[in-house]
Amino acid sequence: MVTVAPERRIVKDGIHAAMMPSANPDDELAMHNRTDPYWDRLWAPGSQANWITGSISRHHRKEGISNGNAKLSLDPEEALRILTSNRGRIDRLAAWGVMDSWRTVSSEQLAAFTGCRYFLDPNYSTLAASFALDIIDIGTYPNKTRPSPGMNRNVIFRTSNSESFSKIIATTLTGPEWLSVTAGHPWSTGGQYDRHNILATELGLRVSEHLNVGAVLGEKLSSFDLLAGAGLGKKLASADSRRADGTIVRTDGMRIVFELTATASAAFENKVRRWAQVISERPLETSGLTVVFIAAPHPDRPRHTSTDPRHEIYRKMAAVLREFPGRGQDSPAARMGVAHWETWFPDRHLMSEEFFGLRADFAINDATGPDRWAARDLLGDYPFTPWHTFDATAVLENSKLLAATPHWMRKGDHTHLIGSPMDRAGVEVPHPAPAKPHLSKGRPLGAAVGNGGDAQLPARLRIHW
Repeated sequence: MVTVAPERRIVKDGIHAAMMPSANPDDELAMHNRTDPYWDRLWAPGSQANWITGSISRHHRKEGISNGNAKLSLDPEEALRILTSNRGRIDRLAAWGVMDSWRTVSSEQLAAFTGCRYFLDPNYSTLAASFALDIIDIGTYPNKTRPSPGMNRNVIFRTSNSESFSKIIATTLTGPEWLSVTAGHPWSTGGQYDRHNILATELGLRVSEHLNVGAVLGEKLSSFDLLAGAGLGKKLASADSRRADGTIVRTDGMRIVFELTATASAAFENKVRRWAQVISERPLETSGLTVVFIAAPHPDRPRHTSTDPRHEIYRKMAAVLREFPGRGQDSPAARMGVAHWETWFPDRHLMSEEFFGLRADFAINDATGPDRWAARDLLGDYPFTPWHTFDATAVLENSKLLAATPHWMRKGDHTHLIGSPMDRAGVEVPHPAPAKPHLSKGRPLGAAVGNGGDAQLPARLRIHW
């Protein structure tokens, strides 16, 4: 029997983001004031951004092809001085962490994640110096009707395909700083699929702004191994370096892995099959693992035609699920859903009620065809009780250590999560006893003086946002 997708729920009216409270404390950087990367049509179908790298820029200047942007043409020594100074250090670490985790971000998204408006300007010293040292690349949207880059928001960033961060920058960071930027994993080099990555980053931001969740993790921390292998203290049956686009962690620790797709290609089917295999091997109560595939074709693609990927997505999902029979609570059918970007976000800066519950279609009914699919809210009517040996919520605390976490979700001093250098070395800060205790009237070493508080570690040796 031919698999048919359920009748797509048409959301006529959405709620404008400006009408809803946002966790983002800066209204200028909130969802309703950012460019909408889906509905603003920043790309023609199939196009990519226009990128310039530090090496290309230097080559063009050397050959006299173009003088380029003088503000981005810093001398390497000056660039390194900027990137190792104390001024702007916290914002700089946050920016690197966001790009390392999400791979490709717009200037508006970078400013929203970090809370630093300076990142709206590609000429800002941190960005210019990072570009000059081949740590990041700077791109523009391919839609030429938009203004050229400069003192505006119409630029995007990605990590460069180089070893500059590892060889030049990492050696200048303290252990806690390096951990906050990289999450303890190798630096990610080179971005890909610009529109896809920008949409994934935007979804992560919107979820963290408007939904009650515990954490939002980028592509880097959404690998098969971290979600179902080493991250659970287990080993995957076969090595797999693939990553999802991001992960939403509920307040109870359940993971909602999201995968955006604009087409229903063979690669998509293979990805669905791989997730179904992993889910069948990892019970919900010991992994907290669920997956939602989000159809996000270009808004100008024809609807209800052979080029519309939606029906094909359902068909291929159903075909794969037949290889993993069962519709119980722990089955791949019950833990792998399909959603639509246009259903969650029906128009520019609009959110639907379905987004607030992260509603998706699951193939859990006994019927066949479109009646097989049932809608469930991943944030609502989806129960999860972790096994007593599975600390599902540990990731919520640990995410506060990461510079890639939206700044409003990581406030405070989180040094206790990794311990101080003395703690990790297994020694205590020496407190010499007075020679004549009975005559001593002084205060203990390190004790508070007035309003200064007790002596603490230097800021660079702490995780304090």
